[in-house]
Amino acid sequence: MTSNKKNPKKNKIKGFRWVYVIGSIVVIGGVMGYGAIGSVVFDFDDRSSLTMLAMIPIMTTVYYLAMKPVVNKLSGRIDELTKAMDEVANGNLEYQIDIKHAGEFEKAYSQFNAMTLELKKTKEEMQDFTNEFAHEFKTPITAISGFSEYLLETGRDLETPERIEQLTMISEESKRLLNLSMNTLLLSKVDAMQVVDNKEEYDLAEQLRKCVIILSKALDKKNIELEMDEDLTLPYYGNEELLQQVWLNLLNNAIKFTSKNGRIEIEGYSTDEEIIVSISDNGIGMDKKTMERIFDKYYQNDSSSVAKGSGIGLAIVKRIVTLCGGNIQVASKINEGSTFTVNLPV
Repeated sequence: MTSNKKNPKKNKIKGFRWVYVIGSIVVIGGVMGYGAIGSVVFDFDDRSSLTMLAMIPIMTTVYYLAMKPVVNKLSGRIDELTKAMDEVANGNLEYQIDIKHAGEFEKAYSQFNAMTLELKKTKEEMQDFTNEFAHEFKTPITAISGFSEYLLETGRDLETPERIEQLTMISEESKRLLNLSMNTLLLSKVDAMQVVDNKEEYDLAEQLRKCVIILSKALDKKNIELEMDEDLTLPYYGNEELLQQVWLNLLNNAIKFTSKNGRIEIEGYSTDEEIIVSISDNGIGMDKKTMERIFDKYYQNDSSSVAKGSGIGLAIVKRIVTLCGGNIQVASKINEGSTFTVNLPV
């Protein structure tokens, strides 16, 4: 049986044939040029010229023998990179190139390895998000379906308070499902945006107060005290609708991870160059590892047993703030709370 497998050594030589061709041309040209100049300047005789011509195959052979190990080594390293690219193209994101003998390819190999690790991390995050997203959708849908069927079957026999409780659960689960859908669509929208439009002058502090009113029910439910300077004004020129999503998500996050009877504080001030807003809570806080990834899409802190979201909200916040030309930082300590600080250029 004849094997179709090609000889890798022949492939290396064939792939770098141009090196030998160009080198041979240079050698031949050099010898002939030297001979031509010599016959004019140094008055070489015919015998000397023939000697020079006889040296061409010798020098070409020397060049070939000298270049062959260099070319083979270079070709081998390129073959390794090509093989690695094929592996990744075929879905093997575990593949890493050994950089021990990479030579001048060390940087390229290192960057390739970093790229595959990043692709692997993104794939894992997407898979985790898909699983979590499916679970998040399934939970409220199951609850809505269950409570609806229960009401249909026994609704006439239920007392009014019990009926109201069942309808409240349906309403809350519907809102949860709606929020999840809206956040997913919003993340897709802001990811596709390159420029913020529909800008107008408005008071950012007043916007923060409106967001507090929107979330007042959630604050009251956990009896959380919220502090904010009533006289604070922060004139800002920007997209009011987008920035509202930033404050709603940050405040929701603070409420979610703050225990009952806790405290949230909103502070803000402006300079000639920027507006700074910070939202602090005395909730459960987070560790350094979580802080490093808190704004990553779909990231969720598995160690948190208090509350769990979809991993979308803070990614939306980060993207919108970045679109506005600003930045956001987080400072936190376990069991002491967290502070999110947003800087927006004016």
